[in-house]
Amino acid sequence: MAGGELDRLPPGRQPDWFKALVSGGLRLAFGGAEVTGLEHVPRQGPLIVAPTHRSYLDPLILGAFLPRVLYHMAKRELFGQLIPRTVLRFFGSFPVDREAVRGSTFRTALRLLRLGGAVVIFPEGGIVEKMGDGMKAGVGTLASMSSAPVLPVYLAGSNTLFSWPEALSDSPWLLLRVGPPILPPPHRGRETREDISRPVAEALKRLEQAPPGR
Repeated sequence: MAGGELDRLPPGRQPDWFKALVSGGLRLAFGGAEVTGLEHVPRQGPLIVAPTHRSYLDPLILGAFLPRVLYHMAKRELFGQLIPRTVLRFFGSFPVDREAVRGSTFRTALRLLRLGGAVVIFPEGGIVEKMGDGMKAGVGTLASMSSAPVLPVYLAGSNTLFSWPEALSDSPWLLLRVGPPILPPPHRGRETREDISRPVAEALKRLEQAPPGR
């Protein structure tokens, strides 16, 4: 990425040693983790990561296990004080203006994608307890505007951090399953956004229903 652009964009410090340290700690904290499909993650080039969202820990978990430097959207209110703002930017977060989401938020995301970055956007729009049929338009809109492939990621169990010891089993509580990237169609517009959002939702459903270890 060009140095001039990075002066105004989150640096995203996510070295491999740090990822290994955090992922190891997460495996211990959750009593194990099932992580599959990492071979589907493009190692370079623009990428939209579209995961399910169950906990505030999800950005940390995604950054620890996925072999890319990830950039995350975070609500603007978290950037109001120096220390939280510094930490968030250090790990690749940038502020979301919820009153003008398609403006400032998408401009930053598009710049990162055009520089070959990987941007995380939760297609469910926020934290939900389980997957439903409703997906927000954000992933389809950003993919349509950028022509970047979309990587579906099924993430579950991140909301069980303090509950897993009460119900020990042979199955890990933390699941992260990655599917093949979905390429956006060449045309643009509202139909394009729907053509992207629909297969992303279907891919997440297939990942949810996949047998363990698949």
